[in-house]
Amino acid sequence: MLTINKRKTVRLKVHCPGWAGAKAMRLLALLLSVLCFSACNNKDLDLYVESDNYSNAADFIGNNYNLSLFYAALKQADLLDLLKQEGPYTLFAPNNKAFNDLGIVRASDFAEMNRDSLRQSLLYHILPRRLYTGDVPVNTIDNKYINMVDKELFIGYKYEKVCTECLITSNLYVNGSKSVATTQNIVLANGVLHMVDKVLKYHKTVQDILTADPAYSLFVAFLKRTGDWDRLAQPAFTTVFAPDNAAFEKAGITASDIADLDPGQYGKRLSRVYLLYNHFFLSDMSIYGQLPGSGYYGSPFYRARIVGDELYYFGISASTPMEPFIIHSQAPNPNGPIRISNFQPPYRTDHKADNGIVHGITSLLVLPEEALIKDKTHTDQR
Repeated sequence: MLTINKRKTVRLKVHCPGWAGAKAMRLLALLLSVLCFSACNNKDLDLYVESDNYSNAADFIGNNYNLSLFYAALKQADLLDLLKQEGPYTLFAPNNKAFNDLGIVRASDFAEMNRDSLRQSLLYHILPRRLYTGDVPVNTIDNKYINMVDKELFIGYKYEKVCTECLITSNLYVNGSKSVATTQNIVLANGVLHMVDKVLKYHKTVQDILTADPAYSLFVAFLKRTGDWDRLAQPAFTTVFAPDNAAFEKAGITASDIADLDPGQYGKRLSRVYLLYNHFFLSDMSIYGQLPGSGYYGSPFYRARIVGDELYYFGISASTPMEPFIIHSQAPNPNGPIRISNFQPPYRTDHKADNGIVHGITSLLVLPEEALIKDKTHTDQR
């Protein structure tokens, strides 16, 4: 029996008694020795052969309405000819909504962009190899694959079926963007395509991400004032949960207030609640789930001590939507947050750099008056 296999090309399911047709025999002529060993045991045999029936990457994208903006970007960047070549390639193709979230709604919007920068950005979405979900270890994160601009993409894969009647969860994550089962493993003549829900963003350092976005100007000034800015240019990983200017304004904090701040009067949690000394995509939580513990905020997706102010934790709750929070480790309420925030829209999270990731949040987690050092004997400041 011949069945089309979405993963690659053609799947042959062989059962010894039923194969007699001349056409089938012609297909199997060069594989006879394999069949002699395998088919007569009445087992399925997966054979992957090349097919001329698939479109190349450029033609497939050009004929898919939901990828029309991605196609326009590739055309503007002069990459269509490349994607007609032999490859192989793996494309993580942002759908139209992913571009719409960035304010890109028509093909002509790409004409205003620097062509070289656009080209580099698009090549960032492409691997010089085939990569199917079946090639990625199940329920893992941070599987690293080198893309067309020699940068690492961090890929995770969630595969789960919690009950016999339940639908299978099959989510592929690329630098925090997601491809669901119906948009994965699309076979091309010269590779494979996974449609993703976010445009992948990249800068060399976390400092570069923050300084390039005017919405973080107060946060940048704040980190410089507290002495935490220089770390964000160093190789060590830092994941930053960045409040935007609106978050400072909502708290009544101005640029002048930041300039007048005396860092020595405050616990380190004032600034370091936003700095996780690790590498953390929001999708990691979807793969690994909740941590053990008790209470609504005692069993979160993530919880870690704040460096230099270890009586306090930063965490991300297991609620929907996920909420960043700060919590004290001791009484009166170690399972209740002192303050919570929300994440900014998904297109403002999972912004990757070589030395970390930036996630935008909507509120401050610590106000200056809450971090004043009142009794230095009860703090651990480093």
